[in-house]
Amino acid sequence: MRHTIRVRVQQVAVGLTLAGLLTVPTQSLAQGCSPIRFSNPVLGGQGESYQEAHQWRLSVGYRRLYSNQWFVGTEVHNEQAPNGFVPIISIHTFVADVAYAVSGRLTLRLGVPFSTGSLTRVWPDSASHRESATGIGDLSLVGDAWLLDPHAHPKGNIAFGLGVKAPTGSNHVMGRFYYLNAPSVPFAVNQAIQLGDGGWGIILEMQAFRQVFDRGFAYLSGSYMLSPRAHSDVTSTPTSGVPWSVPDIYSGRVGLAYDVWPDQGISVSLGGRIDGDPVHDVIGGGDDAVRRPGYVIYADPGLALSRGRNNITLSVPIRLAANRKQSVLEQQSATPGTGGYAKFLIFAAYSYRF
Repeated sequence: MRHTIRVRVQQVAVGLTLAGLLTVPTQSLAQGCSPIRFSNPVLGGQGESYQEAHQWRLSVGYRRLYSNQWFVGTEVHNEQAPNGFVPIISIHTFVADVAYAVSGRLTLRLGVPFSTGSLTRVWPDSASHRESATGIGDLSLVGDAWLLDPHAHPKGNIAFGLGVKAPTGSNHVMGRFYYLNAPSVPFAVNQAIQLGDGGWGIILEMQAFRQVFDRGFAYLSGSYMLSPRAHSDVTSTPTSGVPWSVPDIYSGRVGLAYDVWPDQGISVSLGGRIDGDPVHDVIGGGDDAVRRPGYVIYADPGLALSRGRNNITLSVPIRLAANRKQSVLEQQSATPGTGGYAKFLIFAAYSYRF
């Protein structure tokens, strides 16, 4: 019975891993000038869905993001970018994740992110300048519990998770601010590439799967991070006096995974995902601070290889639609919502159980 469960769960793993149990520890995928981060530790490589009691899992994940288009609401208008030049955002994110199964139904996960990012744009002095940030991001600790007994339900189950994100990543990485007719001054780099958001977060998660036909599983997962802090202590410009918001973020995944070559542990998946941050936070406020709300929807094809205790996953979400919504401040000033969204993302991960 235990062997049968292990085989079935290895098949399910692809659906859940590439579905994005990986909604990242940091912040949002609503991009451009918004925070570009995650809300849950594993970047694509969750490994097998079920983890046996007292078993450890080590995972290393990678995400690549590159944005060079300018959205006004739901449409691309590069000509309306600031100073006529689309800001170019490039971010590499790595996450080390350690998970321990307290029991067959309860798992604790600690995620430690590391990122290096840059933003290149034309400033008021009409020159192009590049700012960057590299270092440890916001750590997260999450507990996940399966609702049903895994040994009795190898073909379908649902789990809920609760965790916390700590503000361990700096949101004060310094660059320079360039004026039109005045010398540049030291100032914090744009929030889009900062290592953290400056606030604690409460992480809510769910994941579910169900076998729908031979070797085929449907999957569903989602996460929402509540940000109790209204805004950070960093302003959007040296003279504005208006701080950056510490926004809520959310992510959702749905799709189908298929075990194409069971003997070799090769599976594929295809689904959809949505990532973003809302106009209004559920708690904490901060809606009247500077924020870049919106969402992006992706088609999410993936590939996974499971061999013994090892699991490798690759996913390349391709953008289908995006909507840079107006913030409260933008609504008050009748300013359209603008920002950048990546055409595609790259997720890769490796995990090992012992």
